[in-house]
Amino acid sequence: MAPVLRSQVGGKDNPAFRKLTPASLIHPHRETFEHALHRVLATDAAELTFAQIADGLPISAVARDSYSQPLWHRHPLHELHREVCVGAVSKAKEFRETLDLNILEFNSPLVHGFTGAAPGSRVFQALLVEMVARSLRQLGTKLHQLGVDAGSHANDGLASWIPLEEDVVWWCEHPDGQPPPTLFRHEWYCDYDQYPNGISDGVGFWAEARILGGVMLFDRRDPKQNPHADPSAIYIHADQADVTYRICKLTDVQRQALLDFLTSKDVKSEIPLPIVPNFDNRVRVDPEEPLSETGIYRDLWERRTFGPKDYDYRLRDVNDSLNWVTDEDWYDARKRAFRRKWAWQREMDEQESESD
Repeated sequence: MAPVLRSQVGGKDNPAFRKLTPASLIHPHRETFEHALHRVLATDAAELTFAQIADGLPISAVARDSYSQPLWHRHPLHELHREVCVGAVSKAKEFRETLDLNILEFNSPLVHGFTGAAPGSRVFQALLVEMVARSLRQLGTKLHQLGVDAGSHANDGLASWIPLEEDVVWWCEHPDGQPPPTLFRHEWYCDYDQYPNGISDGVGFWAEARILGGVMLFDRRDPKQNPHADPSAIYIHADQADVTYRICKLTDVQRQALLDFLTSKDVKSEIPLPIVPNFDNRVRVDPEEPLSETGIYRDLWERRTFGPKDYDYRLRDVNDSLNWVTDEDWYDARKRAFRRKWAWQREMDEQESESD
């Protein structure tokens, strides 16, 4: 199926794509947003994440920390880049300290919705988290675009490394023989050809996920048409080792801890970042399902619709409690997977019969 492009969901004249900066926010919403974002940017997770982008490469421990697409185990980065290089942290700090928040841009409905929400309400909280998440993605994107991503490794070949052809497994997984466009990657957010800023947006999603624990998603379903819709719900899509690949709704405890941190005036308050989804996150969504059907996403262009050649984790024969907390959950997921697989097969059979 063709990718979902911005032009297919609005176009430049659509109000959803008219951009506003934080200067458009009114008191106290602007102060709340700026305080929350600065709280996150001051965390160790944010400093390390932006330092890696400034350096041009992730460190080995971070490159390994992925659900199913960690950097190849024989990659020389694991031996040669265990810490960020000298100067990368100072570059990241300079980027943060000289940051003009008005370089950030938000779709006008988000800004108007946030401004119109009562402070402290569940809708206000969800929109605040969305504003912060979008900001982190944009900052990761902009830092990558500045060109500092080349960093200390512009000519050392680490980013473009590929193994010898004798490494059969790698070449089976990469038949074109090409290294990934960037080593800053979240497995589910690599559809660079349909991103407004290409690869840089992919880096931005990676940065957001490293800082918050995952890409933050929201319930876009219409409550008037779907009784299960909850516009104030917050979801997280992680890409961490030993953490489910499925999209998880934040628990009440996780949600409250995040909001307490974002709004607290106590600089010594507990930092709940990055969030780590666990067994308690029992409301989960299959990322293999189309965004337009699940209704759980941030932007329609963020993930390409799954195709018949894409590997579907749900078709594995073994149930694992990491991804499916109950047998019923696993059975339901497999039903969805087989239903989609059979639909593709019927479509291909029909196409073949028409061509005969």
